[in-house]
Amino acid sequence: MEALIGMGRYEEAHQYYADTVKIYLDQRGMRPFRKLIDSFRNLGNQFVHPRNSLESIRSDMEEQQMNGPYVCSYPVFRGIYRALKRMSMSSGHTVYLMLCTIVDSKGNPMQEGKKLDELDERLTESIRKAVCGSDVVSRYGKGQYLILLANIELEECCATEKKISGYFRIGRQRTGVKYQIINITQNNENQSL
Repeated sequence: MEALIGMGRYEEAHQYYADTVKIYLDQRGMRPFRKLIDSFRNLGNQFVHPRNSLESIRSDMEEQQMNGPYVCSYPVFRGIYRALKRMSMSSGHTVYLMLCTIVDSKGNPMQEGKKLDELDERLTESIRKAVCGSDVVSRYGKGQYLILLANIELEECCATEKKISGYFRIGRQRTGVKYQIINITQNNENQSL
């Protein structure tokens, strides 16, 4: 990736990064290592676009499809988190960060295995069905997702949790999802649901 950046082949470097992150998450169930994330940050700093009109730039940034939440990679999610935190501190709007973790019948996080793979796919779909289009979602690791819920109250976070669990549970299933919620503008508020 660094070689592609050095040659000015930014689109290829970006695709290489996206493919590598997907492999880390899908096959290893883990986030990419720090050096890869730092290389991606460097990639973003290297982009130099040709001059263009504001309308063309805006058109390029528009999404083709806006169904469900905005799903993105962790580095993009982190950038959105930081921007929303700054905006919410000046506007007074609340933004909650929710962590969803797949747990076994005893409430312990599931680590690996075919069952976790199946449940991870189900959790992905459950979140996409339950979460609003204005919210942001990122897979953190196998069996874990992060969600940014903006301009809502804690009670609405609880309602979102119930929706996700409603889609996730099938029959008398013993596994479930553990939720942790933090108001990102108030560092001391932490709710485990």
